[in-house]
Amino acid sequence: MKAKDFFVKNHVIFYGVICLAANFFAVLSTNLTTFPMPITTPMELWRDFMNRHELAVNILSLSAYIAPCVLCFLYAVRAVKFKKDDKRYIKIMVNIPMAFALLGIFGWIFSFVFELGYLLYFSSVFKVDITFIVISSLVATIFVSLLAFTLIFFTLETLNRNFVLPAMYPEGNISQTERMSISSIKNLFLFYFFSACLFPAAFLGARLFFTRYYHIDFPKYYDIVFAGLLVAIGFVLTILIYGYFQRPLKKLKNSADEISRGNYGVKTVICSNDEMGVLGDSFNEMAKSLKEKEFMRDTFGKIVTPQIRDYLLTKNVALGGETLDVTVMFCDIRGFTTLSEQMQPEKIVSLLNEYFTGLETCVARHGGVINKYIGDAIMVLFGAPMPSDTHALDAYKAALDMRAALVQMNKGWAERGLPEIRFGIGIHSGPVLAGNIGAANRMEYTVIGDTVNTASRIEGLCKTCQKDLLISESAAQKIQESQKSARTESLSQAQEAAAALPALQFVADAEIRGRKEKVRVFTVA
Repeated sequence: MKAKDFFVKNHVIFYGVICLAANFFAVLSTNLTTFPMPITTPMELWRDFMNRHELAVNILSLSAYIAPCVLCFLYAVRAVKFKKDDKRYIKIMVNIPMAFALLGIFGWIFSFVFELGYLLYFSSVFKVDITFIVISSLVATIFVSLLAFTLIFFTLETLNRNFVLPAMYPEGNISQTERMSISSIKNLFLFYFFSACLFPAAFLGARLFFTRYYHIDFPKYYDIVFAGLLVAIGFVLTILIYGYFQRPLKKLKNSADEISRGNYGVKTVICSNDEMGVLGDSFNEMAKSLKEKEFMRDTFGKIVTPQIRDYLLTKNVALGGETLDVTVMFCDIRGFTTLSEQMQPEKIVSLLNEYFTGLETCVARHGGVINKYIGDAIMVLFGAPMPSDTHALDAYKAALDMRAALVQMNKGWAERGLPEIRFGIGIHSGPVLAGNIGAANRMEYTVIGDTVNTASRIEGLCKTCQKDLLISESAAQKIQESQKSARTESLSQAQEAAAALPALQFVADAEIRGRKEKVRVFTVA
């Protein structure tokens, strides 16, 4: 078993040892920084009284160590009857530094109360003034209690935050656990101010007053030791409190960097129930929400194209639309009914998915958007929702890429014993009404108008004309205009375009159902 695991498993025992060590150090510090005690008759009588009651004095001294051990043990035993995920168990574990710190100084309070009783008895017997003795005893008790409390709380809190709680609750989420008041950041700094500044100043002031009032001379090393002790305690507290914020903030920064890189599954674990713990849990909730939104966005981009998704996510979700000049492409598989009768449904779906993926790659490469999947056919938009001045030329290039991609796909399918697929593509350019069409609670982004119907009819002519690609005259004119525009911009680009794109060839003046005028259609070799 690793040392860290052994410590976490037996942390309560180690916490108890730390409480004892802190109390011992506090007593040692008190002896090295003795409060000035004048040589007066009451003091001499009190010392003689304590020497004659040595047994009671020893019992009081031991109680400062025994009482905290018993009380801390009883507090820890409470956790045994609760399960690890029980809120009461979490509360005990989270508050154990504060609880042990408070219980750890109970012995000194207990000792002072009994000492006060002895002093009252002593005063009644010897008829002397015990004011100074009570004040000096009270100051010493406050000093040793504060020092012990500070050492216990900050030591255990540091161990609890960095080792015990992260091991016991690797997922965190303990910020909502009810906490003792000092665990808040505000009260933590107020206590730090009191223990590292206010009380030492008051202690030094009181010591200076009694030293001058009773004309007591102390060795200079007393003040040096006391000042050194205060500086050491202040330095250690500063380092510990700095660690309370530096480590969690570093975790948050690293997690934020991961999120900025698109890793929304990142999680920061801050095991505390103060404001830093609340911030850590809120950060994790934010990351979880971003992950869910990214999943929805990614899923939405698979149901509709990413371009339409982004268009709708920019708050363009109202019903209605706008008139745009676009190019519409229809692509349909030839003989799909016969093909589907020869294959099992699972294989047909698999084949279609592979086929559509290949076509979508070609379409996206040239800025097109697959607006609809209509059985074995697709409807593609160029120039919507993102406007384009070269939408007809883009559609033409995409169609040529689709023809080449189908050749490669057919080769792969033939090797796997799958049937060959043939398609027909119809392209037409013109004005359309583009926007969100449907009901208020169920709509889709699409285009409507005569241009759409004409493109669909031209695709249907592919069967009659025995061609796999037909382009309307309006689309052909826009293609030629885009090519001429490219020539004026750069001769090398025009030469490259002329070499890459085959010339359009006139096919026929075709009659289209629903139109009085014939439509001139073109193709490529």
